[in-house]
Amino acid sequence: MSEETVYITANPTPNPECMKFIVDRQLVDGDPVSYQGAQEAVGSPLAEALFGLGGVASLFAYQNFITVTKNGEQSWQQFARDIGKTIRGFIQTGETVYFKAAETAGDGEHSDDVQKIRAVLDEIQPYVAADGGAISFAGYRDGVVQVFMQGSCSGCPSSTITLKAGIEEKLRAVLPDLKEVVAIS
Repeated sequence: MSEETVYITANPTPNPECMKFIVDRQLVDGDPVSYQGAQEAVGSPLAEALFGLGGVASLFAYQNFITVTKNGEQSWQQFARDIGKTIRGFIQTGETVYFKAAETAGDGEHSDDVQKIRAVLDEIQPYVAADGGAISFAGYRDGVVQVFMQGSCSGCPSSTITLKAGIEEKLRAVLPDLKEVVAIS
C-alpha cells in the first residue's frame, strides 16, 4: 500500500440524501457510471468497497467525483468520513481500475433532433455535475424526450425544477414541437 497523499473533499448537494466526494484525480474516463445497488456494482472494485460499508443506496461516478446516496437514518458526519477513508484506501492500493465501464443503451436514432437534444444536454451537464449529478439522454419519441437523472439528481427535490424550467425550456428553443421532458428510472 502506498502512502501517497490523496485529497478528497466531501460536499453536500441539493439532495440531502446525497454527498459528493471530489477526489484530486480522475476516477472515470468517458461516460459516467451509476449503480443502483450492490448487485450492479459487481466487477467494479471501488464501487463494491463502498457498497460494502452498508448504508449506501446508490453510487454515481463521473470524472473526478463520486456521489453517494445513503439509505439510512445515519448522519453524514461519521458516514462521510468512512466513505472518504474507503476511497483513499482504495486509491492508495495502487489499483487504477475503479469502476467498470457503464453499459449504455443506444437511442436507436441518429436524427437531427437527437443530435440537438444531445447538444443541449451536453451544455447543461457541467452545471448538473457541479451538484454531484448528471442527466443522460434515454430516448426521443412523439415529441417526448426521456432522460435519466443520475447521482444527486435522482430523487432530488429540485430535480423537477431542473427538468421543467431548465432542460425543457432549453430544448423548446431547438425543438419547437417538443411536448415534454420526462425522467425515467
